[in-house]
Amino acid sequence: MLRAQSKKKKSAQSHQPQVVASPSPAAEFRVALIGNPNAGKTTIFNALCGARQHTGNYAGVTVEKKTGAIKYHDRIEVIDLPGTYSLKPKSADEEITSRVLHGEAGGEPRPDLAVVVLDAGNLKRSLYLCLQVQETGVPAIGVLTMSDVAKRRGYAIDVAALEKTLGIRVVEVTQATKQHIAALVEVIVERAVGVGLNLPLRREKSNIDETYAAIDKILRKAVQKIETKQSITKKIDAVLTHRVFGLLAFTLIIGAMFFSIYAGAKPVMDAIDGLMKLMGQAARTGLHGYPVTASLIADGVIAGAGSVLVFVPQIMILFLFIAILEETGYLARAAFLSDKLLGWTGLNGRAFIPLLSSFACAVPGILSARVMPTDRARMATILIAPLMSCSARLPVYVLFIGAFIEPRFGALWAAVALFAMHLVGISIAMPLAWLLNRHVLRKTSSSPFILELPEYHLPHLQNVWRRVYDAAMNFLKRVGGIIFALSIVIWALAYFPHSQKLTNLTTMQFAIEKGIKVTHLPTHIANLKADERKTFEEELQTRLQSVHLRDSYLGRFGIAVEPFFRPLGFDWKISVAVLAAFPAREVFVSTLGIIFSVNDADESPEVLGKQLMAEKKADGKPAYDALLAISVMIFFALCAQCMSTLATIRRELDSTLWAVTVFVVMTSLAYAASYTVYQTGRWIG
Repeated sequence: MLRAQSKKKKSAQSHQPQVVASPSPAAEFRVALIGNPNAGKTTIFNALCGARQHTGNYAGVTVEKKTGAIKYHDRIEVIDLPGTYSLKPKSADEEITSRVLHGEAGGEPRPDLAVVVLDAGNLKRSLYLCLQVQETGVPAIGVLTMSDVAKRRGYAIDVAALEKTLGIRVVEVTQATKQHIAALVEVIVERAVGVGLNLPLRREKSNIDETYAAIDKILRKAVQKIETKQSITKKIDAVLTHRVFGLLAFTLIIGAMFFSIYAGAKPVMDAIDGLMKLMGQAARTGLHGYPVTASLIADGVIAGAGSVLVFVPQIMILFLFIAILEETGYLARAAFLSDKLLGWTGLNGRAFIPLLSSFACAVPGILSARVMPTDRARMATILIAPLMSCSARLPVYVLFIGAFIEPRFGALWAAVALFAMHLVGISIAMPLAWLLNRHVLRKTSSSPFILELPEYHLPHLQNVWRRVYDAAMNFLKRVGGIIFALSIVIWALAYFPHSQKLTNLTTMQFAIEKGIKVTHLPTHIANLKADERKTFEEELQTRLQSVHLRDSYLGRFGIAVEPFFRPLGFDWKISVAVLAAFPAREVFVSTLGIIFSVNDADESPEVLGKQLMAEKKADGKPAYDALLAISVMIFFALCAQCMSTLATIRRELDSTLWAVTVFVVMTSLAYAASYTVYQTGRWIG
């Protein structure tokens, strides 16, 4: 493709036009979309490309890359570069933007055209970036957005004067209507085919004083002051950023988000879980004559797929809230209000949303850490997010508090214990964040917390939907495969060796317990009523699962490591459940249910709790007590029993080492804390 060849002139404002030859019809024309955060860049990108876009990562880095094709113009590719205020990078996102425009990004050809989004509400700042883009030598056009915001602030932009002083075409796109977008597409197509194309030469690089002098000159000619009433944003902020009412509103909004992630997703998650169970049961029935294949499909493939899909509702709800809060402009206010709470740790207000989200699930919390402005802050937020007590830990808390705390100490202390378990992770996470920011990550980039409070807007539904859809698809693509593969591995370890001799022996013992002669067992089952037969077969199946689990490689390993967990008060049964829960913490309760022959332990924790309370040691003393319950809960409050979280960390930080480090550190903290509590409790008596 032929490109504009520019010659440097002495004057920084020289704009001698030059005609560019038309590219061949088969050539690809690359357009880079660049602009400040909150300038309307995403709206422009979605309007240009619609559904014809895809998301990936830039080569060698974890920065997200969005590309798309302009509608009806397949050979014109649009690259949505990460938002930036300057081409002098301070974060990974800004560095990618700078490298792409300078042609220094590995595997990324230099763009043929830069479309610079100019925020009319913050035109001075946008012009600074625009002049820097012109200095790269990439041909540019401008897109003026937020003209309505400028008018509310008392300014009107003369587009013709702006074009003349900048020396580039400027298209005004206020509401991203079809008419405005069509005008922008027309200009881009003209540049692609070279019809009537006049482009300025490269702008000479200048120092910052000369740059701002040029900006002031442009503003004097292109911006006019007009009369206006008090901004609606100021009226709203009088409440939402108030020292009292602002914190109250903040609590209500964030509480609604947290409640929706936790409770709003539950019906969908339950539906997914129910569907997976039905599919599993259908697989077992259809493959009745092939027990290994049936178990592989039902307990491995289908259960593994379910463990991936079950997270999608929470992720979609989380990013729905984040997209709406960001589109409306409130997300910046939330960061502002929470900044003082986190400042001493080295984090800033933007970390609040990822950490709060992690109380529902660490996976979407880690993904939302992309809002952090620097690499160091993003890494620190990701590394401490798993310490927030996610909803997957709740079944463990409910089981042991209901069995050992509430019956002995009452409902009040049960509630206190539940709240305390959620504080355990926070009490470790905040000092750890301080340590990471002050000592471990100090060599990475950092910047002061500078926050812009944008104007309030109604959310663009297309932008919101794309944000939610992309988040769900990214999770399934990036993390789903890893979770699914490891689920199959865990299934194999829990299934093999599967001895038919052990099955026959267990069935015989079960029949004897029921007072049935072994030779009469088939006849006895056949004579039962349908519901009685179903119950009988479920009880037998649960007993077989328990015996085979103990005899499996996973069970044998749990028995082997029992001496390691014994100082925490764990016996082999608790140890096996801990190991089985590595793919997902929820598995802990169901695994105990299998071991103790309790059907539907997840749905009936009180039944399993009674079994735990009734368990005896060889000397007749209770095997489990309140101290053991606290030890188990503290271990789960801090341990890294979540394969999906580790896989997400691995993907987001592009580092297996960091994922392994999180597992080792969190598990070590869990062991140390649980050991201290259990041994201290025994010493006190």
